[in-house]
Amino acid sequence: MPVELASFAATWTGKNPFLTWTTASEKNSAYFDVERSFDGKTFQAIGQRPGAGTTSNRTNYQFSDLGLTETVANTVYYRLRQVDASGEAAYSPVRTVQVPAVARAFKADVFPNPYQDVVTVRFTPAGTGAVTLTAHDMLGHILFTKTIAVGEGTQDIPLPQATVLQAGVYYLTVQQGNQQQVLKMSHQ
Repeated sequence: MPVELASFAATWTGKNPFLTWTTASEKNSAYFDVERSFDGKTFQAIGQRPGAGTTSNRTNYQFSDLGLTETVANTVYYRLRQVDASGEAAYSPVRTVQVPAVARAFKADVFPNPYQDVVTVRFTPAGTGAVTLTAHDMLGHILFTKTIAVGEGTQDIPLPQATVLQAGVYYLTVQQGNQQQVLKMSHQ
């Protein structure tokens, strides 16, 4: 192998994952691709660091995953793809980072919008637990409230209660814990 990897670590530092690795030696090392996965199987290159060429000295590398500010994943997987001058590649072991709850995405949207017969909320929770959906009219009157338990990952929640509303504009508050989002929805 053209590179002797001495260490490779991934940690959550501040607001982003931070990767460090050290090589004990390198022979014709061109570069390292940093790859990320949310399922541990499908990886995508998210950055690159140039290799040290040929050296018998220890070389330290680091990479901040600034592209990962919010995610729905609890765990993010990383690996290195080391490429030598001839184009041959080798992979490092996979390392994981546990994403803190404050960095997990909380997102909601309604579709179709405007709607006629059926409207659905597409919701990505910040974790597991109850989600409360509350519909208001333009004056702030509560029209209906629905509380459901949700698991992880994006979910579609139909709102049959919204089909009986008069034609007009309404606001739907999607709340989980201390996070909430207010969505505008139009019934034709």
